Amino acid sequence: MLEYLLFIIVLFFIAVLFYKQANEEFQILQLDAERLSELPTLYVDRSPIVISGFKTPTLGTEEELKKRKIMDMSVLHKVSQVPMESAKFMAKESGLKVWFEHHLYKELLPSPYTQWLYTFDTTLWPFRRGLFKSTAFQTVVMPTQGTVSVKLMLLKMLPYLPTKWIGRSFSSLTLHDTPLLNQLQYIEIRVRKGNLLFIPAHLIVEIDSFESSAWVFMAEIHHPISRLA
Repeated sequence: MLEYLLFIIVLFFIAVLFYKQANEEFQILQLDAERLSELPTLYVDRSPIVISGFKTPTLGTEEELKKRKIMDMSVLHKVSQVPMESAKFMAKESGLKVWFEHHLYKELLPSPYTQWLYTFDTTLWPFRRGLFKSTAFQTVVMPTQGTVSVKLMLLKMLPYLPTKWIGRSFSSLTLHDTPLLNQLQYIEIRVRKGNLLFIPAHLIVEIDSFESSAWVFMAEIHHPISRLA
């Protein structure tokens, strides 16, 4: 029995190490919302996926939150980025967390037989979310208002970034704190309301408004291995 347990533990850690291996390159895949059922077959490429023609709910807009007095909008306009806890709170109070769980989440899982392994976290970001590393199995980006600019970088760009890069906006990087700024390589994807972007694990990501008042809902889908990554 002990041997079997040790064997399972070793396999689990091998799976964690394999999951942490980052892509050296990727391409942007595209799919129409009518073919959403085919989405899980594309996960194996570990590339960003754009879904077009998706009918988003009328939730999570600045006007809707202002009417319900969920947050003080004047405060949101004064900060460079809302705290993570505030973003989680707005996703819950806006109704987007429940909408995602009941209307989209299960369609995105690789198999109905393994859905018990998966969990998710949701956030709602006004205007922008600063640089972060994607660790979830899939990170769903869904603008609820306006158009967002999503910058994606491979992890091999990490040494070029300053030590305290998490949460920074890409536009705030300068040659003073990022001497090799000109060597940073990234791609930019503009995602408007009605489109979804799926981001795989192990990319450096920044989300900013392409239009000044964009809002974006995010759902990070995890399995046990990604939780440890």
